[in-house]
Amino acid sequence: MPTTVLKNILYRLALPFCAPGCGKSPVSDHSGHNLIYADAFVHLIRKHHVLGSATYLSAGNQSALILTSSQDPCHIPLPDTFFRVASITKTATSTLVMHLSDLGLLDVDMPVSDLFTAETEQKALNGITLRHLLSHTSGIIDPPDLEQSVENGIPFPDVLSVSRCFTPGAEFHYSNLGFGLIGCILEQVLQIPLSAVFSQYLFSPLDMNATLEGCCIPRNKIMPVTRILPYHKGSEVFVTRLGSSGLTHPDPLRHYGHTAGSMYIDILSLSKLFKMLASDDNSYISSSALNDMKAKHASYGRLSPTLSYGLGLLRISDPFVSDNIVYGHQGFAYGCADGAFWDDRTKCLFITLNGGCSEARKGRLGAANRDLLHWAYRKELPSWSE
Repeated sequence: MPTTVLKNILYRLALPFCAPGCGKSPVSDHSGHNLIYADAFVHLIRKHHVLGSATYLSAGNQSALILTSSQDPCHIPLPDTFFRVASITKTATSTLVMHLSDLGLLDVDMPVSDLFTAETEQKALNGITLRHLLSHTSGIIDPPDLEQSVENGIPFPDVLSVSRCFTPGAEFHYSNLGFGLIGCILEQVLQIPLSAVFSQYLFSPLDMNATLEGCCIPRNKIMPVTRILPYHKGSEVFVTRLGSSGLTHPDPLRHYGHTAGSMYIDILSLSKLFKMLASDDNSYISSSALNDMKAKHASYGRLSPTLSYGLGLLRISDPFVSDNIVYGHQGFAYGCADGAFWDDRTKCLFITLNGGCSEARKGRLGAANRDLLHWAYRKELPSWSE
């Protein structure tokens, strides 16, 4: 994906000429509330070359589900299609951690090194708390071979020996490895596989069709993901190498690849999680825990002055998007650019999941997500109450 200003410029210039399109009429199904600005939505789907998507909107007791398709590559979602939502997993992980904290099973401010007995693990995690990991302030950066280390089962102390770069709490640095270590901590504390932790403490209580194990889902139920630029025909990803192996037993030294981005879920199940988070009164996590998640713990700085970070939550303060703070997360992986958000004042939800689209960014926020958020919160959702 384009990660610098120059790469973003070149990416945007190449997009109209080199990326596959989604056709003139990409909407394949629509249910719920009528769309007032349907043409504007279709324009954005085409502008950002979205290859099959599910989009969910809700305001009060009204909602709409929009499905879009592409023919080449063939991406045709259904309401129960599973999407690998990449870093939106971080919000699910944070919600789970705060729930376990409410239950007295975790303390987000306790040094995580105290949870391990071996000196190598204690030394590797020295000075780090769950709060640091949840807010990307642990001092851990992602090594270039992180994916290979996860897949090859390299113990986390070996990976951390070259990945700790500043004092915990000193500054913000987005880290998939840091968030992945939360999986090791969950298994160390609960002594059951991560799949069981999420199922027992998050997915089942919220009645969500979701899993960390892509191998457990029938292939025809998964939305394939394709990188549109550079585009290689036949390169769709259904299940990653990490997701192709089941989590049959706990391995706290090696299961640091799942809690950062490996959740598979359908869009209506994801809406249940975000409706709960948007609610002022819910029975899953305490108001103090939710407020802790939403509080500003770190800033992106000059690169993205409209963005800050809570605990597993992106905070957007962008007048182009809304006059209010918008909370949620986005997910980039293998070509997708997903987003799940709520407006904190109106409690309106906007979720969009796809099988590939433009990965251009405005600062660190996906350009497609930003444009669709503007459409949702500045145009479509306000029109429902007129």
